[in-house]
Amino acid sequence: MGLVYIDDIKPGMKLEKDLVCPNGRFLLGAGSVFETKHIKIARSWGITEAFITGVDKSILDSQAEAEFSKEILADAESILERNFRNTSLTADVAKEIYRLNKLNIAGGIKSGKIKAADALKEQDISSISEPQPVDRNVITPKYLVDKEIGLASFPDIYYKINEVLNSPRSSASHMADVVEKDTSLSAKLLKIVNSAFYSFPSKIDSIRRAITIIGTKELATLAVGISAIEAFKGIPQELTNMRLFWRHSIACGVFARLLGTYLEGVSTERLFVSGLLHDVGRLVIFKSLPEHSAYALYLSMTQSRPLAEVEKELFGFEHADVGSALMEKWKFPSRLIKNVKFHHTDSAVDVESSIINIADCLAIAFGAPVSASTIVPSVSEKIWGSLGLSPSVIQPIVSQSERQIEEIEEVFFKVL
Repeated sequence: MGLVYIDDIKPGMKLEKDLVCPNGRFLLGAGSVFETKHIKIARSWGITEAFITGVDKSILDSQAEAEFSKEILADAESILERNFRNTSLTADVAKEIYRLNKLNIAGGIKSGKIKAADALKEQDISSISEPQPVDRNVITPKYLVDKEIGLASFPDIYYKINEVLNSPRSSASHMADVVEKDTSLSAKLLKIVNSAFYSFPSKIDSIRRAITIIGTKELATLAVGISAIEAFKGIPQELTNMRLFWRHSIACGVFARLLGTYLEGVSTERLFVSGLLHDVGRLVIFKSLPEHSAYALYLSMTQSRPLAEVEKELFGFEHADVGSALMEKWKFPSRLIKNVKFHHTDSAVDVESSIINIADCLAIAFGAPVSASTIVPSVSEKIWGSLGLSPSVIQPIVSQSERQIEEIEEVFFKVL
């Protein structure tokens, strides 16, 4: 008898123990033989693991690796050795993230999508020099936000949406009227609603229909995230690769939302937008302190240290502080501000900010191509433990994430 994760359960396997849903509902009895329909039903009820007769996770993990040659596995391990060189692998969830990375990278090498030699090339950052120290009496998160006049005001559509949300006389129809007037925003919202992000069985062809299905507040939250990206269109490409920046942010949002589906009492749309905006403070620092920002990245990469840690050393604050200051200026909801402000804390502040912390780690590990700057951070055992989740949720989350990340990235970069 052994514990097997849901993605490894196959038709014909026999249950050793009763299969029970997270809410306590009995689903299938011990001794039952899995059929395809049982696996689908188990997934739909949020089941991520089961006890199976005659097999366990370690056996199945070995079988998964056996699909690759020794040479491919050796190349994958070389990449992992570099990417995980600063990562603690003591926690079970960290071991699962490492295992899945190994299989993903090996699969990429086998298919030709990843070339080990290219993935192991070090980025040339030898031209970076140390700038003059900042005046900490002057340079504060509020100062940087106030300095960036172009970011001083949020797009008008946000305030119109907020006005509708806060009016007791407003209805779903009023919200639709406001959103539909912004054709670009409407197109992007409909693209997201019709993507793998929601996987609705039939096409949603209007904002009014979208509001009916996902709710007024949920659609408004998505609109805030999309509008925020519009506000940063002016960041010069030479300061940072904006496509890669937003891909990471989208990945963080997707992972946060998927993690939220396993927990009660959280808003999955708010988690997505919190993940999407968790690093906006980096963009403000890029604009205001380009040389210092480049140097912080240089130290982070060469010393294998978290960027937030280096920023605190150089500035006395980190990008999460700047991001939350910007969101306060924009009068964003306090819950969104808190999620951004505390996404780098080492201990759990609350459920949602803890989810953003874990999602950020998953986004770095799985949400972007392997590159010379891919240093996977350690997952805090305290934060992971506070969520009360099993490491078995990681594999289905990763499986669902790839298509969602790609489709939402297409929304932001290819639609209108």
